[in-house]
Amino acid sequence: MKDLLVLLQAQFDKMCATSKLFRSQASGQEVWDTYLSSFSNPGIWRDPSSNEYNCNLCNNFIRRYGNIVAVDSNLNLMSIFDVQGVEEYDTAMLNMSTLIKSRPIQDVFVETYDFLNTMNYGKTSKSNEVFALGLPVNHKVYTAEEVAVFGRVEEKKSYSFHHFSLEIPKAFIDLSGKSVEAIQGEFRSNKDVFLRGLQELNSDVLSTVYDLIEQGSLLDAATHADKVFHFHKFVERYANIPNEKADIFAWVNSYKLNIAKFRNELIGVFCTEIAEGDIEKACLNWNKRVDPANYMRASAPITAKQISDAKNFVDENGYAESFTRRCANIDDISVSEVKHANAGDGKIKTVSVFDNIQPTKANVVDISKAKIEEIGIEDFMSDILPKSKSVEAYLEPRHANNSVVMTTAENPDSKPIFKWSNNYSWSYKGNLAGVSMIKEAVKSQGGTVEAFMRGSLIWNENGNDNSDLDLHTQEPLCSINYSSNFRKDRGNVFSPCGGQLDLDNTGPQNRVGVENIYYLNNSKMRAGDYIYAIHQFSDRNSQGYKFELEINGEVFNYEHNGRVSGMNKIVTVHYKTDGSYTLTHHVKPTGRSSKEVGGLDTNNFHIVNLLCLSPNHWGENSTGNKHIFFMLKDFKVEEKVRGFHNENLLPDLLQHRKVMEVLGSTSLIEPSGDTLAGVGFNATVRDSLTVRVDNARLYNIKF
Repeated sequence: MKDLLVLLQAQFDKMCATSKLFRSQASGQEVWDTYLSSFSNPGIWRDPSSNEYNCNLCNNFIRRYGNIVAVDSNLNLMSIFDVQGVEEYDTAMLNMSTLIKSRPIQDVFVETYDFLNTMNYGKTSKSNEVFALGLPVNHKVYTAEEVAVFGRVEEKKSYSFHHFSLEIPKAFIDLSGKSVEAIQGEFRSNKDVFLRGLQELNSDVLSTVYDLIEQGSLLDAATHADKVFHFHKFVERYANIPNEKADIFAWVNSYKLNIAKFRNELIGVFCTEIAEGDIEKACLNWNKRVDPANYMRASAPITAKQISDAKNFVDENGYAESFTRRCANIDDISVSEVKHANAGDGKIKTVSVFDNIQPTKANVVDISKAKIEEIGIEDFMSDILPKSKSVEAYLEPRHANNSVVMTTAENPDSKPIFKWSNNYSWSYKGNLAGVSMIKEAVKSQGGTVEAFMRGSLIWNENGNDNSDLDLHTQEPLCSINYSSNFRKDRGNVFSPCGGQLDLDNTGPQNRVGVENIYYLNNSKMRAGDYIYAIHQFSDRNSQGYKFELEINGEVFNYEHNGRVSGMNKIVTVHYKTDGSYTLTHHVKPTGRSSKEVGGLDTNNFHIVNLLCLSPNHWGENSTGNKHIFFMLKDFKVEEKVRGFHNENLLPDLLQHRKVMEVLGSTSLIEPSGDTLAGVGFNATVRDSLTVRVDNARLYNIKF
């Protein structure tokens, strides 16, 4: 046995050098039975119920560790018992090895420190570099009574017994306290998802997705490019693997692989949809999931023939000049095109150009204590606007997403390309009205987003993170968190400083996890520090988070990719008695709203050069949602502008949707100094704007 143990350890060292150990589906009991049956004439040892090979310690070792396997570079299984050279055991070694390697891999192999610490295999300490599996040798001196029973032994003589045992590197011993079953279950799940991805996603699909990311057809997809690239490499290798080794390939390559569950991630779901054949629909679905507000920016791959067909259609139908576009200026807008209904006298009132207002000072204008009349946009336009000489808009940081630019055709006589009877169009910031994804997630789950100060946490965007993150706020008088009483679901109770937790998520499962702590207004807020922090309550499979702080219209975004543990301070708001504040960022913000919008100071009034409806509601037109534009003096456009959007084009042009989409995204307009721009509001979306009329009366217009 001593010579055999040397061979077994050398073989096991080779297996451990692969850095991955597994278990065969052959059970430990089957392996043990095979071992015993391999000896034709086992000698009796001590008494008729015992033989030279039937030993409890060897039995325990083979049943617990006998089915360990590894995989060589050719995807062949390796067994501990792949040894020959000790004639007494050669047949047993061959039989056990044959059995073990005839069965598929069932699980990864892992042993726990907690188990080994209960055994008497040898010294166990978490600082060990190697651990013993099994007891290599024990010694026994027999008494006279035992000699009377066991005829083959002598009284008072010490006997040494050698048993199956091995030494294993620390890398295969789990020190976390998790159960073997839990660890194996996670590995098995990773392997199953990995294999399914290899089977469902071919090389052509992944190449297409990578190209879509590279050409910018998918919103916020650049961070997924590496995943697609590396999973593609696995798919290419898998294509050359024989069917009988496919499962082994999946076990080996999914082992501790961070993209093992690629197929179930957001980008993997997109790849699956591409594989189903409708690229345009897949792109649209991706953009909806990533950013519901901006999903129409999808673009799909197009062929040379599609481009040629679209060009010929545009040329043959007289639309060529219409696609040469520029930013509109105030002189383009005639009074016959810009008007609104006056409910007061039934007449049509043209909207004037406001040029009688003196420039406002750059200092912040505090309107929190001013008398402001609330009014709907329709009432404002029918009852107030016709009698006014001047209008100023109170620009807030949150209005950055309302930034809008008017565009038109270079040739005013060119053929209209839109669903309405003029060639004017518009484009919001980002070439579409943007809305915070985090803010939308909070709203969708019933949280409060319109507040003086709001901290919102989201995680599990990819559907793979079911950890329990908790949002905390330490305020001057107390704390707000899941265990406090200042929760909406506990009688709608607010803290002494006016804060409340209105969304608490203990495990998102298949939806985005959201938590939200807000202060509706600052009437109760005490001077002092308000610390937003994120605590990992239960780390199931933590992968990160996104956090957004919005305070008095300013927005700051924070992000952490990777495991979250313990308590993590994000930002401290140092609030002062006069309502002002400063911030200490404990995590570097990934973005923030500007204190300027269009080059104009926020929290200040600015001259409205022109107030008009969107071109789809000029004259007799009434197509789609109505927008109201407040075009501001000196408003600067800081990005190139999209001249048209697919959703507004005539049906004839939409026959060439893919080409039109690419044309719109690649032929952006350089804004000029006299560009007609300002802030716009969709009449169907809840929003507000404070205005000052005739340098005196204040109105909070509701949309």
